[in-house]
Amino acid sequence: MAQGKPATETKNVLIVEDDNIQQIVLERMVNQIGHTVIGSSSAGSKAIESALRIGAVDIILMDINLADDIDGIEAAREISKHREVKLIYITGTEDPEKFKRAQETNYVDYLLKPIKEEELQEAFFKAFPSKKVDN
Repeated sequence: MAQGKPATETKNVLIVEDDNIQQIVLERMVNQIGHTVIGSSSAGSKAIESALRIGAVDIILMDINLADDIDGIEAAREISKHREVKLIYITGTEDPEKFKRAQETNYVDYLLKPIKEEELQEAFFKAFPSKKVDN
């Protein structure tokens, strides 16, 4: 169980992951740390369509290797041409070439699978830093 609710307000999350089990695991983690999954996709083309169609996406959890010929990096590039949305890469690949390509995009964090709930929560804190309130 998470350490409680996040310091930031609840965010709407789009999960782009081609492995169904990993998709379920990510959705549970997102819910545990107090955010809402509003959609999921296993293919780059569908991820682009979903991100552009669903207006309320705050952040995308993006796998790099996807089910079609559009990888997560290319999908992220295409989405960023049309809207500003935070991005966290979650991938099983340690391919230096893919990491270099990912660095050319504007992302918040690059997490290697298997990820822990604490790592995901920390990535959300990076994406949406909490505002400290002085009493």
